[in-house]
Amino acid sequence: MTTKPKLGSYNYKFGAIAAAIGIVFSLMLHFMDMTYEQSPVIQFISYLIPVVLVIMAILSFKKNNGGLLSIGQSLKIGVGVFFVSGIIGFLHLLIYSNTLEPDFTANFAQIQADAIREAKPELDENIIQIQQESIQKYFYIGYFIFFLIPSLIVGLLVGLFTGLFAKKS
Repeated sequence: MTTKPKLGSYNYKFGAIAAAIGIVFSLMLHFMDMTYEQSPVIQFISYLIPVVLVIMAILSFKKNNGGLLSIGQSLKIGVGVFFVSGIIGFLHLLIYSNTLEPDFTANFAQIQADAIREAKPELDENIIQIQQESIQKYFYIGYFIFFLIPSLIVGLLVGLFTGLFAKKS
């Protein structure tokens, strides 16, 4: 009698690997003084890391499950890997922004304010100032709303498409 592999172990293992690679990438950017770069390439790489790990997790699960894979299983792995990676990434952000870069939230808010000034020069400076203060005050909550939730949606989509592809092969 064979035992079925547990989805959770794949989520934890591959999510932790994705987070570790992401942390190394983040530290690399820090030491290259590129922490605040908004480059599309950097953002693409940041999403590519967990995407590749989700695909690897799904294919590994399928292999260890005797070639069987359901769409539901691939969706759970996709969301699970992104969730684990996102939570570990958040913990890294907390440590990073309170040790290596204590002015991180203030600098981030300033960059956002400068972007607003550039995009909408007619906007009242008081509104921009309020926005900047709000970003600083609610930065960590914003992480969940603007990073973790969209990441889970990406994980859902990657899990769906990988599951559809892997199920047929």
